[in-house]
Amino acid sequence: FGAQLPPAHLLAPQRTSELVARGPAAMCGIFAYIGDREALALLVTALKRLEYRGYDSAGVGIYAPQQLKICKKVGKVANLEETAKSHPSLSGTSGIAHTRWATHGKPSDVNSHPHTTADVKIAVVHNGVIENYATLKRQLASKGYVFVSETDTELLAHLVQDIKKQMPEVDWAQVVALALQLVEGAYGVVFLFEDEPDLLIGARKGSPLILGVGAGEYMLASDASAIIEHTQDVVYLRDGELVELKRSGYKIRDLNKVAQALKAEGSPRGDGTPNDNPIVRLEMSLEQIEKAGYPHFMLKEIMDQPNALRNAMRGRLARGANSWQIKLGGLEKVPEGVGNNAQSPLDRMTNAKRIIIAACGTSAHSGLIAKYAMESLAELPVEVEYASEFRYRRPLIFPEDVVIAISQSGETADTLEAIRIAKESQALTIGIVNVVGSSIARHTDAGVYLHAGPEIGVASTKAFTGQVMAVLLVALQLAIQRNTISQEQLDSYCDALDGIPDRIEQWLEPLDKQTKFIAKYFRLASNALFCGCGVMFPVALEGALKLKEISYIHAEGFSAAEVKHGPQTLIRNFIPVVCIAMKSDPAYQAVKEHVSEFREKDAAVIVLTDEGNDDFKGVASFVIHCPASKLEFEPLFAAVPLQLLSYYIADMRGCSIDQ
Repeated sequence: FGAQLPPAHLLAPQRTSELVARGPAAMCGIFAYIGDREALALLVTALKRLEYRGYDSAGVGIYAPQQLKICKKVGKVANLEETAKSHPSLSGTSGIAHTRWATHGKPSDVNSHPHTTADVKIAVVHNGVIENYATLKRQLASKGYVFVSETDTELLAHLVQDIKKQMPEVDWAQVVALALQLVEGAYGVVFLFEDEPDLLIGARKGSPLILGVGAGEYMLASDASAIIEHTQDVVYLRDGELVELKRSGYKIRDLNKVAQALKAEGSPRGDGTPNDNPIVRLEMSLEQIEKAGYPHFMLKEIMDQPNALRNAMRGRLARGANSWQIKLGGLEKVPEGVGNNAQSPLDRMTNAKRIIIAACGTSAHSGLIAKYAMESLAELPVEVEYASEFRYRRPLIFPEDVVIAISQSGETADTLEAIRIAKESQALTIGIVNVVGSSIARHTDAGVYLHAGPEIGVASTKAFTGQVMAVLLVALQLAIQRNTISQEQLDSYCDALDGIPDRIEQWLEPLDKQTKFIAKYFRLASNALFCGCGVMFPVALEGALKLKEISYIHAEGFSAAEVKHGPQTLIRNFIPVVCIAMKSDPAYQAVKEHVSEFREKDAAVIVLTDEGNDDFKGVASFVIHCPASKLEFEPLFAAVPLQLLSYYIADMRGCSIDQ
């Protein structure tokens, strides 16, 4: 999976029957701890690490002497922290914590996690959505269980308690497994029990859960950023697995096997063989998830893009004595045990009749750039699908096809489902992800890691340019293997690509000042339009997404050639219109004419163009000059000022940029 290969198990295809979490529930955060240290401070600090995910309430549950103590509060983690100070009983060495994004029930103290049984003997935190919660809730209510919240999560605590009452001889792990067999939907859960102070039970189905292995202590979290300050040794739970944590150790088992064995035996025996999930080292450090003096993670990550791009190329772009080579280790290994005529994933891609890219949001925009590069350089037909549409329309896929899944986190729900569908059709699946060991990395046949480092800000920046760099490397390698470009052309492209990180690094300081200045004029805008042609069209889409994502300004991206087919009616006095007009673009003259038309309508036009190009002097309100490069590479430059512009506009509007 790239030049810096993780252990082999991360590359092997795993189970793909993943029912995945969708929507705002994926924003929630989980942390749990069991060990010898006071849990409260650890839980609160972990929740602060997870704040970037977006949330509306937070809570903790701790095993205090002889009983479970719960504290939860609507609003920020700081509210919870302040409230917890007045509860000295929140003292213990095991506990669970959660940040919630409301899906079932409005943000409130009572709807916050953890949720408990009426007697507060079982507590649970949960990410995901229980699709059949209404049916289960009615069944439990008919037995006399009283629900105090509007959430789907509360029923998990009551359901586990109900099964335990029916089967008192069965241990908690088996009870939880049976309960989760009744649940339809997606979950990452952790349970805490009053009568078992030395036990936490976690499980996942479609929502990530990571086990942190420390010295005499263990943690569970939905995100590695909550674990890294305690340990770099982690175990990635696979889909459908359950983990028991005790201070003496942990045991991971297949959730379905635990439940099925119990049903077959009719007794607590035969509860399934422990799984052999290996411990791996996290490829991040505490320093990487700190702001390093920047006011926001987003700004830090924008400024870190030169390093992120170098990391994406490291070990892959190799200069020989007289020529360049591209090495994509994650795509070049021939699978074991598939016969003498087996091809590497790269060879299969080279000979493919069609490539399909499935992605969501920002990753879909990098997929559109990949389409442009692969079709123009390698002459391969490429289709780009929103994974959320792909999974529901059941597209025609053939064994000769290649499906590329692009995702920063490697946990994007709809993209995981697209992989499952592709595998059903026996297509080759390739992952392009940032997070090592993520579900997409495990479920695809091969792939490329970005090595961009942790992306904490909610708006993707360095992962986007890292994705673009990765797909450009793949496109160039396919082109040379398909003989659609010569070695001389490859050398020219690689020379240009190799210099991009340094050129962006030199440009960032003056660009930062310019975009901050421009942002002052547009901070009060209520609408904005972005346009570009060809490979710059997805950059326009990405610029619009960034602005609306963090500043809450309505923004739309259009193909510049399509502006006259409707969007032109939206252009009026003072509306910001961002046009990307590079001279290398075949549609440059048409875009130039559009800019003049926009000014005639008194729009406030911001033009991104090549350094040294004065065509827009006196026409555009502002001109941002970008370093010139190969046409296919120019999105790497054009994306950066749009990120900075969005950042400063959001900052001047007082928005919560990182959340």
